[in-house]
Amino acid sequence: MGEGIGEALRGRIQSLVSHRLDVARCFLEERGFKDALTVYREAGRSCLEHLRQWDEKGHEELAATASAADVPILDLYSVSNLTDVRDIASRDRHIGDSDEGCTAFMVPEQSRSPLILGQTWDLNRGDMEYVVGIHRLPEDDPETWSVTVAGTPTLIGMNEHGLWVGTTNIRVRGSHPGVGYLDIQHRALRERDFASAARVASEAPRAAAHTYWYADPDGGMQLECSAAKVVSRPLEHTPLVQTNHCLDAEHVESSVEPATPSSCERLQTATELLADGRVDIDRLKTIMSDRSQGSLSINRLPEDNEPTTTNACMIGIPASRTFQACRGSADRGEWVTLAFDRGS
Repeated sequence: MGEGIGEALRGRIQSLVSHRLDVARCFLEERGFKDALTVYREAGRSCLEHLRQWDEKGHEELAATASAADVPILDLYSVSNLTDVRDIASRDRHIGDSDEGCTAFMVPEQSRSPLILGQTWDLNRGDMEYVVGIHRLPEDDPETWSVTVAGTPTLIGMNEHGLWVGTTNIRVRGSHPGVGYLDIQHRALRERDFASAARVASEAPRAAAHTYWYADPDGGMQLECSAAKVVSRPLEHTPLVQTNHCLDAEHVESSVEPATPSSCERLQTATELLADGRVDIDRLKTIMSDRSQGSLSINRLPEDNEPTTTNACMIGIPASRTFQACRGSADRGEWVTLAFDRGS
Protein backbone atom coordinates (compact mmCIF):
# COMPACT_ATOMS: atom_id res chain seq x y z
CA MET A 1 0.00 0.00 0.00
CA GLY A 2 2.81 2.38 0.87
CA GLU A 3 4.50 1.84 -2.49
CA GLY A 4 1.24 2.46 -4.33
CA ILE A 5 0.60 5.70 -2.46
CA GLY A 6 4.16 6.90 -3.00
CA GLU A 7 4.08 6.15 -6.71
CA ALA A 8 0.65 7.66 -7.32
CA LEU A 9 1.34 10.87 -5.39
CA ARG A 10 5.11 11.25 -5.87
CA GLY A 11 5.09 14.83 -7.12
CA ARG A 12 2.59 16.04 -4.55
CA ILE A 13 4.46 14.31 -1.72
CA GLN A 14 7.74 15.90 -2.74
CA SER A 15 6.08 19.31 -2.92
CA LEU A 16 4.36 18.81 0.45
CA VAL A 17 7.65 17.88 2.13
CA SER A 18 9.34 21.00 0.76
CA HIS A 19 6.38 23.23 1.69
CA ARG A 20 6.01 21.96 5.24
CA LEU A 21 9.73 21.96 5.99
CA ASP A 22 9.64 25.64 5.09
CA VAL A 23 6.65 26.16 7.42
CA ALA A 24 8.50 24.38 10.25
CA ARG A 25 11.67 26.40 9.62
CA CYS A 26 9.78 29.69 9.84
CA PHE A 27 7.98 28.55 13.02
CA LEU A 28 11.26 27.74 14.77
CA GLU A 29 13.15 30.79 13.51
CA GLU A 30 10.39 33.00 14.91
CA ARG A 31 11.13 31.39 18.26
CA GLY A 32 14.82 32.11 18.13
CA PHE A 33 16.25 28.86 16.75
CA LYS A 34 19.14 29.44 14.33
CA ASP A 35 19.74 26.03 12.75
CA ALA A 36 15.99 25.46 12.62
CA LEU A 37 15.76 22.52 10.22
CA THR A 38 18.48 20.59 12.04
CA VAL A 39 16.59 21.07 15.31
CA TYR A 40 13.34 20.07 13.62
CA ARG A 41 14.76 16.93 12.03
CA GLU A 42 16.35 15.81 15.29
CA ALA A 43 12.96 16.05 17.00
CA GLY A 44 11.43 14.09 14.12
CA ARG A 45 14.15 11.45 14.27
CA SER A 46 13.46 10.72 17.94
CA CYS A 47 9.74 10.31 17.23
CA LEU A 48 10.30 8.13 14.17
CA GLU A 49 12.18 5.63 16.32
CA HIS A 50 9.21 5.52 18.71
CA LEU A 51 6.92 4.73 15.76
CA ARG A 52 9.20 1.92 14.57
CA GLN A 53 9.01 0.27 17.99
CA TRP A 54 5.33 0.98 18.64
CA ASP A 55 3.66 0.15 15.31
CA GLU A 56 5.70 -1.98 12.92
CA LYS A 57 2.98 -2.01 10.25
CA GLY A 58 2.59 1.74 10.29
CA HIS A 59 6.34 2.27 10.09
CA GLU A 60 6.65 -0.21 7.21
CA GLU A 61 3.92 1.52 5.19
CA LEU A 62 5.41 4.98 5.75
CA ALA A 63 8.89 3.76 4.79
CA ALA A 64 7.54 2.27 1.56
CA THR A 65 5.65 5.48 0.77
CA ALA A 66 8.77 7.58 1.29
CA SER A 67 10.91 5.25 -0.82
CA ALA A 68 8.43 5.19 -3.71
CA ALA A 69 8.03 8.98 -3.56
CA ASP A 70 11.82 9.44 -3.44
CA VAL A 71 11.83 11.48 -0.23
CA PRO A 72 13.69 10.72 3.04
CA ILE A 73 11.47 8.87 5.51
CA LEU A 74 12.65 11.24 8.24
CA ASP A 75 11.35 14.25 6.35
CA LEU A 76 8.06 12.58 5.40
CA TYR A 77 7.51 11.50 9.00
CA SER A 78 8.38 14.95 10.37
CA VAL A 79 6.04 16.84 8.05
CA SER A 80 3.27 14.26 8.55
CA ASN A 81 3.22 15.04 12.27
CA LEU A 82 4.07 18.71 11.78
CA THR A 83 2.44 20.15 14.89
CA ASP A 84 3.83 17.48 17.23
CA VAL A 85 7.40 17.61 15.92
CA ARG A 86 7.59 21.39 15.94
CA ASP A 87 6.14 21.54 19.50
CA ILE A 88 8.92 19.19 20.63
CA ALA A 89 11.57 21.10 18.68
CA SER A 90 10.38 24.50 19.97
CA ARG A 91 10.37 23.26 23.58
CA ASP A 92 6.90 24.74 23.95
CA ARG A 93 8.09 28.32 23.39
CA HIS A 94 5.19 30.73 22.98
CA ILE A 95 5.13 33.91 20.94
CA GLY A 96 1.81 35.54 20.16
CA ASP A 97 -1.39 33.59 19.66
CA SER A 98 -1.29 30.72 17.19
CA ASP A 99 -4.69 30.62 15.49
CA GLU A 100 -4.62 27.19 13.92
CA GLY A 101 -7.24 24.60 14.52
CA CYS A 102 -10.36 22.67 13.71
CA THR A 103 -13.96 22.43 14.87
CA ALA A 104 -15.19 18.93 15.74
CA PHE A 105 -18.49 17.61 17.04
CA MET A 106 -20.28 14.36 17.82
CA VAL A 107 -24.08 14.22 18.12
CA PRO A 108 -25.81 11.30 19.89
CA GLU A 109 -28.48 9.13 18.32
CA GLN A 110 -31.96 10.68 18.39
CA SER A 111 -35.38 9.17 17.77
CA ARG A 112 -35.21 9.98 14.06
CA SER A 113 -31.47 10.22 13.42
CA PRO A 114 -28.41 8.06 14.11
CA LEU A 115 -25.18 9.12 15.81
CA ILE A 116 -23.42 11.56 13.50
CA LEU A 117 -20.02 13.26 13.54
CA GLY A 118 -18.30 16.02 11.64
CA GLN A 119 -15.34 18.30 11.65
CA THR A 120 -13.60 20.99 9.73
CA TRP A 121 -9.87 20.58 9.23
CA ASP A 122 -8.23 23.98 9.47
CA LEU A 123 -4.48 24.46 9.15
CA ASN A 124 -1.92 26.20 6.95
CA ARG A 125 -3.60 27.83 3.97
CA GLY A 126 -0.95 26.34 1.68
CA ASP A 127 -1.94 22.78 2.60
CA MET A 128 -5.24 22.68 0.74
CA GLU A 129 -3.80 21.53 -2.59
CA TYR A 130 -2.35 18.45 -0.89
CA VAL A 131 -5.59 17.20 0.69
CA VAL A 132 -6.42 13.67 -0.51
CA GLY A 133 -8.73 10.76 0.25
CA ILE A 134 -6.92 7.43 0.55
CA HIS A 135 -8.71 4.09 0.17
CA ARG A 136 -6.85 1.16 1.75
CA LEU A 137 -7.74 -2.52 1.31
CA PRO A 138 -5.20 -4.39 3.47
CA GLU A 139 -5.15 -8.17 3.49
CA ASP A 140 -5.41 -8.71 7.24
CA ASP A 141 -6.92 -5.46 8.58
CA PRO A 142 -10.14 -3.51 7.99
CA GLU A 143 -10.80 -1.61 4.79
CA THR A 144 -10.39 2.10 5.48
CA TRP A 145 -10.89 5.54 4.02
CA SER A 146 -8.79 8.38 5.36
CA VAL A 147 -8.60 12.08 4.61
CA THR A 148 -5.11 13.50 5.04
CA VAL A 149 -2.38 15.23 3.04
CA ALA A 150 -0.45 13.44 0.31
CA GLY A 151 1.71 10.57 1.55
CA THR A 152 0.87 10.85 5.25
CA PRO A 153 -1.00 8.49 7.62
CA THR A 154 -4.63 8.88 8.67
CA LEU A 155 -5.86 12.22 10.00
CA ILE A 156 -9.63 11.69 9.87
CA GLY A 157 -11.12 8.41 8.71
CA MET A 158 -13.60 5.55 8.88
CA ASN A 159 -13.24 1.81 8.48
CA GLU A 160 -15.47 -0.99 7.24
CA HIS A 161 -16.87 -1.55 10.75
CA GLY A 162 -18.13 2.05 10.89
CA LEU A 163 -15.36 3.16 13.26
CA TRP A 164 -14.72 6.91 12.93
CA VAL A 165 -11.49 8.62 13.99
CA GLY A 166 -10.98 12.39 14.16
CA THR A 167 -8.75 14.93 15.90
CA THR A 168 -8.22 18.60 16.73
CA ASN A 169 -5.00 20.32 17.79
CA ILE A 170 -4.35 21.75 21.25
CA ARG A 171 -1.03 22.90 22.75
CA VAL A 172 -0.10 21.78 26.27
CA ARG A 173 3.35 21.95 27.81
CA GLY A 174 5.33 18.73 28.16
CA SER A 175 5.77 17.68 24.53
CA HIS A 176 8.54 15.11 24.25
CA PRO A 177 9.76 12.41 21.85
CA GLY A 178 6.97 9.92 21.30
CA VAL A 179 4.43 8.73 18.73
CA GLY A 180 2.86 11.38 16.51
CA TYR A 181 -0.87 11.93 16.37
CA LEU A 182 -1.36 10.80 12.76
CA ASP A 183 0.35 7.53 13.62
CA ILE A 184 -1.99 7.09 16.58
CA GLN A 185 -5.01 7.67 14.32
CA HIS A 186 -3.62 5.31 11.68
CA ARG A 187 -3.16 2.56 14.27
CA ALA A 188 -6.55 3.19 15.91
CA LEU A 189 -8.34 2.80 12.57
CA ARG A 190 -7.35 -0.87 12.54
CA GLU A 191 -9.68 -1.52 15.51
CA ARG A 192 -13.32 -2.63 15.33
CA ASP A 193 -14.97 -0.34 17.93
CA PHE A 194 -14.56 3.06 19.57
CA ALA A 195 -13.55 1.69 22.97
CA SER A 196 -10.62 -0.23 21.47
CA ALA A 197 -9.58 2.78 19.40
CA ALA A 198 -9.71 5.03 22.47
CA ARG A 199 -7.54 2.52 24.31
CA VAL A 200 -4.92 2.79 21.54
CA ALA A 201 -4.71 6.57 21.96
CA SER A 202 -4.84 6.42 25.75
CA GLU A 203 -2.03 3.90 26.04
CA ALA A 204 0.18 5.23 23.24
CA PRO A 205 3.47 6.97 24.13
CA ARG A 206 2.07 10.26 22.84
CA ALA A 207 4.45 12.98 21.71
CA ALA A 208 2.18 15.98 22.26
CA ALA A 209 -1.33 17.22 22.96
CA HIS A 210 -4.43 16.63 20.80
CA THR A 211 -8.07 15.78 21.12
CA TYR A 212 -9.10 12.41 19.67
CA TRP A 213 -12.61 11.48 18.54
CA TYR A 214 -13.79 7.87 18.20
CA ALA A 215 -17.24 6.51 17.42
CA ASP A 216 -18.91 3.37 16.07
CA PRO A 217 -22.57 2.44 15.48
CA ASP A 218 -23.09 1.91 19.23
CA GLY A 219 -21.53 5.02 20.74
CA GLY A 220 -18.56 7.32 20.95
CA MET A 221 -15.97 9.07 23.07
CA GLN A 222 -13.75 12.11 22.92
CA LEU A 223 -10.32 12.26 24.55
CA GLU A 224 -8.55 15.48 25.48
CA CYS A 225 -4.91 14.39 25.72
CA SER A 226 -1.60 15.94 26.62
CA ALA A 227 1.55 13.87 26.29
CA ALA A 228 1.06 12.74 29.90
CA LYS A 229 -2.67 12.90 30.68
CA VAL A 230 -5.95 11.64 29.19
CA VAL A 231 -9.36 13.17 29.90
CA SER A 232 -12.21 10.99 28.59
CA ARG A 233 -15.63 12.35 27.66
CA PRO A 234 -18.13 9.65 26.66
CA LEU A 235 -20.97 10.64 24.35
CA GLU A 236 -24.18 10.70 26.39
CA HIS A 237 -27.32 12.80 25.83
CA THR A 238 -25.86 16.06 24.53
CA PRO A 239 -23.47 16.78 21.65
CA LEU A 240 -19.73 16.92 22.27
CA VAL A 241 -17.94 19.91 20.76
CA GLN A 242 -14.33 21.08 20.91
CA THR A 243 -12.15 23.44 18.95
CA ASN A 244 -8.51 24.24 19.77
CA HIS A 245 -8.30 25.20 23.41
CA CYS A 246 -8.35 22.92 26.41
CA LEU A 247 -11.47 22.38 28.50
CA ASP A 248 -9.86 20.37 31.30
CA ALA A 249 -8.70 22.68 34.12
CA GLU A 250 -5.29 21.05 34.52
CA HIS A 251 -4.67 21.21 30.79
CA VAL A 252 -5.74 24.89 30.78
CA GLU A 253 -3.12 25.60 33.45
CA SER A 254 -0.46 23.88 31.34
CA SER A 255 -1.47 25.38 27.99
CA VAL A 256 1.32 26.85 25.87
CA GLU A 257 -0.91 29.74 24.83
CA PRO A 258 -4.27 31.20 25.87
CA ALA A 259 -7.46 30.33 24.03
CA THR A 260 -7.67 32.38 20.85
CA PRO A 261 -10.76 34.45 19.97
CA SER A 262 -11.33 32.17 16.96
CA SER A 263 -11.28 28.99 19.03
CA CYS A 264 -13.65 30.48 21.62
CA GLU A 265 -16.10 31.81 19.03
CA ARG A 266 -16.13 28.57 17.03
CA LEU A 267 -16.78 26.54 20.17
CA GLN A 268 -19.66 28.78 21.23
CA THR A 269 -21.21 28.93 17.75
CA ALA A 270 -21.05 25.16 17.18
CA THR A 271 -22.41 24.44 20.66
CA GLU A 272 -25.38 26.76 20.11
CA LEU A 273 -26.15 25.45 16.62
CA LEU A 274 -26.09 21.83 17.81
CA ALA A 275 -27.98 22.41 21.06
CA ASP A 276 -31.31 20.96 19.90
CA GLY A 277 -29.63 17.72 18.79
CA ARG A 278 -31.69 17.48 15.59
CA VAL A 279 -28.96 17.03 13.03
CA ASP A 280 -28.57 15.38 9.64
CA ILE A 281 -25.91 15.61 6.94
CA ASP A 282 -27.39 18.71 5.32
CA ARG A 283 -27.64 20.49 8.68
CA LEU A 284 -24.00 19.69 9.47
CA LYS A 285 -22.92 21.09 6.11
CA THR A 286 -24.81 24.28 6.93
CA ILE A 287 -23.16 24.50 10.36
CA MET A 288 -19.71 23.97 8.86
CA SER A 289 -20.48 26.75 6.35
CA ASP A 290 -21.28 29.23 9.14
CA ARG A 291 -19.86 32.74 8.68
CA SER A 292 -21.79 34.48 11.46
CA GLN A 293 -18.62 35.66 13.24
CA GLY A 294 -16.69 36.81 10.19
CA SER A 295 -13.04 35.72 10.28
CA LEU A 296 -13.67 34.05 13.67
CA SER A 297 -16.32 31.76 12.19
CA ILE A 298 -16.34 27.97 11.84
CA ASN A 299 -15.86 28.38 8.08
CA ARG A 300 -12.41 29.94 7.58
CA LEU A 301 -11.81 31.38 4.12
CA PRO A 302 -8.73 32.54 2.18
CA GLU A 303 -10.09 36.08 1.89
CA ASP A 304 -9.90 36.41 5.69
CA ASN A 305 -6.15 36.84 5.08
CA GLU A 306 -5.33 34.66 8.08
CA PRO A 307 -2.57 32.01 8.12
CA THR A 308 -5.24 29.33 8.64
CA THR A 309 -8.03 28.25 6.29
CA THR A 310 -10.55 25.42 6.23
CA ASN A 311 -8.72 22.87 4.09
CA ALA A 312 -11.29 20.06 4.26
CA CYS A 313 -14.58 19.02 5.89
CA MET A 314 -15.78 15.53 6.83
CA ILE A 315 -19.07 13.99 8.01
CA GLY A 316 -19.61 10.43 9.22
CA ILE A 317 -22.56 8.23 10.19
CA PRO A 318 -21.07 5.03 11.65
CA ALA A 319 -24.32 3.03 11.60
CA SER A 320 -24.55 3.19 7.79
CA ARG A 321 -20.80 3.49 7.14
CA THR A 322 -21.50 6.84 5.50
CA PHE A 323 -18.38 8.95 5.05
CA GLN A 324 -18.56 12.23 3.12
CA ALA A 325 -15.73 14.68 2.57
CA CYS A 326 -14.77 17.74 0.58
CA ARG A 327 -11.53 19.59 -0.08
CA GLY A 328 -11.89 23.20 1.05
CA SER A 329 -14.78 24.80 2.90
CA ALA A 330 -18.18 23.13 3.24
CA ASP A 331 -19.93 25.64 0.98
CA ARG A 332 -17.26 25.78 -1.73
CA GLY A 333 -15.74 22.31 -1.89
CA GLU A 334 -17.16 19.44 -3.89
CA TRP A 335 -18.64 16.88 -1.49
CA VAL A 336 -17.95 13.25 -2.34
CA THR A 337 -19.05 9.98 -0.74
CA LEU A 338 -16.16 7.67 0.12
CA ALA A 339 -17.76 4.25 -0.34
CA PHE A 340 -16.63 0.91 1.05
CA ASP A 341 -16.12 -2.17 -1.13
CA ARG A 342 -16.38 -4.87 1.51
CA GLY A 343 -19.55 -5.95 3.27
CA SER A 344 -20.08 -5.11 6.93
